[in-house]
Amino acid sequence: MRDYDEVTAFLGEWGPFQRLIFFLLSASIIPNGFNGMSIVFLAGTPEHRCRVPDTANLSSAWRNHSIPLRVQDGREVPHSCRRYRLEAIANFSALGLEPGRDVDLEQLEQESCLDGWEFSQDVFLSTIVTEWDLVCANDWKAPLSISMFFIGVLLGSFISGQLSDR
Repeated sequence: MRDYDEVTAFLGEWGPFQRLIFFLLSASIIPNGFNGMSIVFLAGTPEHRCRVPDTANLSSAWRNHSIPLRVQDGREVPHSCRRYRLEAIANFSALGLEPGRDVDLEQLEQESCLDGWEFSQDVFLSTIVTEWDLVCANDWKAPLSISMFFIGVLLGSFISGQLSDR
């Protein structure tokens, strides 16, 4: 077997031409990185909570207390997948009862988000999670879509490699 230096001797020394070729080839890889990292932004899950429809006929106090609180990282935050049963809190609102004072919120029945979710737009305006409601019971679909994306990248690299050689 020949020595590495013998095999690469025809390339010449590491000069300006080799540096130029190296940097041009390196620059051509940058868009590939954009594509590979795009799924991080496309599949981001923003903060969300249950949507309370405007037709629910709730007082502002009950609308503000329609989502139960849960402890996360030592602080209370609105639950992202549950809300108080709308029929019950609409009745309390119609009777003029105040949440927390007249009604013990801990005792109220909860339901899943039947009317969809409201997503925070602080970080992302739109992602596949917000477009297709991939939260709560469907939260397993977002990681699946990421896996499918990279399986497509893997298969595409083999297929495009074969096509480019023909």
